[in-house]
Amino acid sequence: MKFRSIAALVAVLFSSFAGRAQTTAFTYQGQLSSSSVPANGLYDFRFRLLDVNSNIVAGPLTNSPAGVTNGAFIVTLNFGATVFDGSDRWLEIAVRSNGNTSAYTVLAPLQQITSTPYAIRALNAANATSLQGTNIIGTIPATNLPPNVAFLNSNQTFTAANTFSGVVTANNGANAFSGAFAGNGGGLTSVPATSLTGTLPDARLSSNVALQSNPALSFAGSVTATNFIGAGHGLTNVPGAFFWVTATANVPTSYPNVGYLCANDTTPVTITLPASPSAGDVIKVAGAGGAGWIIAQNAGQTILAGNLSDSIGQSWTPHDSIRAWSSVASSADGTKLVAMVGDTLSASGYIYTSTDSGVTWTPRATDHARQWVSVASSSDGTKLVAANYAGSWSPGIYTSINSGASWTLQKSISSCSAVASSADGTKLVAAINNGQLYTSANSGSAGSWTARDSARIWSAVASSADGTKLAAAVNGGQIYTSTNSGANWAASAGSQSLNWTALACSADGSRLLATASGSQVYLSVDGGATWTATVQPATGAWSCAASSADGSRLAIAYGDTTAGHVSTSSDSGATWLQRTSTTNAAWSCLASSANGSKLAGAINGGLIYTSSQGNTTTGTAGYLYGAQQSAIELDYAGSGVFIPLSHEGTIRAY
Repeated sequence: MKFRSIAALVAVLFSSFAGRAQTTAFTYQGQLSSSSVPANGLYDFRFRLLDVNSNIVAGPLTNSPAGVTNGAFIVTLNFGATVFDGSDRWLEIAVRSNGNTSAYTVLAPLQQITSTPYAIRALNAANATSLQGTNIIGTIPATNLPPNVAFLNSNQTFTAANTFSGVVTANNGANAFSGAFAGNGGGLTSVPATSLTGTLPDARLSSNVALQSNPALSFAGSVTATNFIGAGHGLTNVPGAFFWVTATANVPTSYPNVGYLCANDTTPVTITLPASPSAGDVIKVAGAGGAGWIIAQNAGQTILAGNLSDSIGQSWTPHDSIRAWSSVASSADGTKLVAMVGDTLSASGYIYTSTDSGVTWTPRATDHARQWVSVASSSDGTKLVAANYAGSWSPGIYTSINSGASWTLQKSISSCSAVASSADGTKLVAAINNGQLYTSANSGSAGSWTARDSARIWSAVASSADGTKLAAAVNGGQIYTSTNSGANWAASAGSQSLNWTALACSADGSRLLATASGSQVYLSVDGGATWTATVQPATGAWSCAASSADGSRLAIAYGDTTAGHVSTSSDSGATWLQRTSTTNAAWSCLASSANGSKLAGAINGGLIYTSSQGNTTTGTAGYLYGAQQSAIELDYAGSGVFIPLSHEGTIRAY
């Protein structure tokens, strides 16, 4: 038997009546032909539901027997509601004769389920679990949504934990949030301070908040308080106010405009200078305890010690080599030095210069060894004058205009014993042993030398800064002075006939210092008109002398090889302190910087020595030490430099 389907196949959804529940069954009506003739009789039908890929999604459903009249038949099918999820569905129909046990014959083509039977899904729309949103059109009324849906136009209560990954904007000022919020709260604004609990960490506060733990607070405006309690360290702009505190232990950082009374009998109290002072800040330190005090420095700081008079010449540093040193001279600042050797028996009779305050020395005038006896310098150290006493190599007076790099013989003459120079190096004076005095007003150039006074055994000369006031001493005779650059000379009425060895003069020529071998030290405060022998130091073999520009700081040296030493005075010669005690050392020469803080001296048959107390060692290695009952006042001048304004007692600089 051969079956075929008729093209006109109709599927009709079973109609429901009003008030009657709708089911998932639908009717299918078709036309069946057998060998091209409409079929009649009973037949077995099998129905299966396929998807677009011919996969079976429901069935089979069998209807047997089903009556067919003139080829027409009608059956009721029920595949359930779940298979109709909106996807395309196809109905497969198979048929055989009733009672026949042979296989079903599948009819072609497959019949597509159209929209009418698909209305079955509407039955369970309220309970649908797999209805695709793309199949819904229009807007679902709010009343048909579940109560758990959040609405924009009504108050909402969220009972679960919600996470909003985007920005949540609430523009209505009446918005209210209650309950507990977790997170860092970044971006929150207008949070009332009264809503905060606990204590805010200092790190969360603005840098403009004044904290008690901050050691340095700076208020931009005025600060008003009824009472201030404490020592007042660091206060500035307080008219007439200066605070003193007692310190028994070290003070790592001192305060400006504060005085420290150091009271420790066992260990010196160390007061460290302010790390970042302002120009004009003042620090005072006084020693009440038996151990005294120390002023320590920070990196880059130094203390000018040139006017700490008690420190002059207290320590000496040796330089160069053992030579027969005969004379030394210094520039005003003490950085440029010139020294000479008077040995004619070896090749060491040269002139030596230094540009680093005597640390290193360079030999000059090395063409031949000479018996150099005296040298003098201009204040800047560029113009020098030197005397060669005797020998076969052109004795006479030599000058240099390049700090000793080269020398020129300006006047050939033997037995020149001493020379002196004005501050600018233009006016020079030279003394001849058993001859006359000579002066030059043209920096010693050849032909500018004029013989003065009479032939005497001249042993020493000195000049004021302008070169108008001169002094000259005679070995075994008196001291002579001139007030007109050497044109006229007169013997000092108060000077005695002694073995004068050295003269030193203040810049204005009013204060003179003279030494004599085997005698006392003599001073004059009136340009040499009168002389006074000092009570101390005692009579001795004094060989050389030096003076600061103001005549207040003096130095003399002892030339005895059995007890050579240097003594200094910081009060214009009223009192003296012995500074060195070198056995078998005959000091032959001394020189001083203009402020008297730097000294240079040499030993005949020994080394060159320098003593520099111009300032403490720069940085943390430098310091001042003061004994009990000593005091100092320091003023900060800027650039790391502190200047002593006043001081009392024994103070040493290191």
